[in-house]
Amino acid sequence: MLRALEVTTRTGTVLKGNIFKSPGAQAVVILITGVEGNIRNNPFYTVIGKKLQQENVDLIVGHTRDAFNRVVTFNKKTGKKEIYGAFDEDFQRSDDDVAAYLNYAHNVGYQHTILGGQSFGANKVIHYLAYHQPSIDHFLLMSPVNVEVLRKSITKRQRQMINERLSSGNSTKILPFRLFRWLTSTAANANRWLHDDTLNNVHVSQNGGADQLAKIPYSGALLIGMYDRFAGGSPVRYLENINNHLPTSRENELVYIPNTGHIYRHQEGKVAQAIKNLLQKWEIIKK
Repeated sequence: MLRALEVTTRTGTVLKGNIFKSPGAQAVVILITGVEGNIRNNPFYTVIGKKLQQENVDLIVGHTRDAFNRVVTFNKKTGKKEIYGAFDEDFQRSDDDVAAYLNYAHNVGYQHTILGGQSFGANKVIHYLAYHQPSIDHFLLMSPVNVEVLRKSITKRQRQMINERLSSGNSTKILPFRLFRWLTSTAANANRWLHDDTLNNVHVSQNGGADQLAKIPYSGALLIGMYDRFAGGSPVRYLENINNHLPTSRENELVYIPNTGHIYRHQEGKVAQAIKNLLQKWEIIKK
């Protein structure tokens, strides 16, 4: 059964996620979503959720503050109207969002928890696990984003316009162009994408910063589509490089999905089956 799921961060922000619920499930997979990568935009969440329901495993689609471009809600602590979204995200609040979904899972009392994320959600999971030690079984990093690829897509003229907005005191106004060609954004948000390295934690180069990866003590799996455009031209080398910086590299599984890209179009079933296979290998579900 698919149903809405609301969780509250420590500061009172209400996040609107979804859960594929199975009666009496003792295991849960939490997938933190990417930028505007909500369940409406990405069909693979539904395919995964239905596959896991067949195995009596719950799936939480963890919409964080950037899952939709703009969300209007009321803060649980202050009672005041709150507007958040991908148009103006504070990356340094991502740990609070991840924690809210983990707290929900803890309160339910699942025996097994897999913490995962897709796209920029995977970057958020990396950051969280680098600085916290939640009670989880494994991680699942699906198509983490190389932030440098996104930064390179911002043209010189666009950067000039961003700086003009910042210097003129118009940082909160929406830019007259879409960042990365698809994201409606304020100048302040665009500036964070250019300069805030909080979630800039995976790289194509072997010499890229890997401080966060090196701090993660958990084992798990990394998954990517072979046409992923954020992988610097080689998804295989990209995942291998990320894994090589993890202390558990020899224990981890690397999964490559052929004939698909960043959000697994037309191969959603293969992704769902791959996740089922991982859960079987980790003995969370029986073969």
